[in-house]
Amino acid sequence: MIIGIINNMKKFIGILSFALVFSINPIIIKDANAVYIPGRTPCSETGYKKPCSCLKESSWTKKRYCNFRAGKKKGDYVERCADESYGYSDSIAKKVYKDCMEEYGF
Repeated sequence: MIIGIINNMKKFIGILSFALVFSINPIIIKDANAVYIPGRTPCSETGYKKPCSCLKESSWTKKRYCNFRAGKKKGDYVERCADESYGYSDSIAKKVYKDCMEEYGF
């Protein structure tokens, strides 16, 4: 009897804690756009000085130009995209690899 009450109390406290976390979270971060994260701004806005990201450029040609200006090499991303495409069948892996490389501007 007492063990059942204790287990119910643990469940209640767990649910209450879970609800508390989700109700406080919006109060802590009122405007997520105001938070500055280095490396998330497009390189064209920072004058191609690090930390910046070519992923945030608007088109493939701008990403390609950004990679050139920022000194980013294709070889740095080949392995990353190959890892992403690993485990898929050949036809799907080729598409995943191609999409990944296009995302990075190569």
